[in-house]
Amino acid sequence: MEALRKFNCTSEEELWQQVALDIARDKNLTSYSAQLNLNDTEVFLDIDIDLGGGFESGFSTTTFMAPLLSPSTFQFVLHEQDWMSEIGKFFGMDDVTLGYPELDEAFVVKTNQPETLQALFADEHLRHALLQHPNCELKLGTESDDADAPPFITFSKDEAILDMTKLQEVYRMVITIVQKLAGPVV
Repeated sequence: MEALRKFNCTSEEELWQQVALDIARDKNLTSYSAQLNLNDTEVFLDIDIDLGGGFESGFSTTTFMAPLLSPSTFQFVLHEQDWMSEIGKFFGMDDVTLGYPELDEAFVVKTNQPETLQALFADEHLRHALLQHPNCELKLGTESDDADAPPFITFSKDEAILDMTKLQEVYRMVITIVQKLAGPVV
């Protein structure tokens, strides 16, 4: 396992300059894990590329995780709308409609607080950033069954995102969600 890189910055521009330089150093990137600290906000980035071999086809993933600073009972999951989802809906699977047609068509939405999620995605920039990745999963929840486990915002995609501009856009989306959930907006 590769070591977790840590970046502590006071501006987003400085943070992404450092990350871009660090990633560019590895000409055969197959794994990259970093803790991105911008002021008081912590985000974990993980990129994994397995080229496969022999009869294996390989895989790649990109994950961003950010802990919320305060406990929350609010939870949600948005994931790709596909033919399995359509079958699930036919048999009664819940899918919340947020009132944003592009988002409602692209994702299956599950939440315990539809109004809160609708208010969160009233931000057009958030919707636009998410719609750039219709095959991703975006969720807010805990990573364990422990009652004291902190909630995390998690963006995951079965594709290695190596374009710095796209990585930064996803990062900005995650940071924006963390900030909105920390304040009185939602």
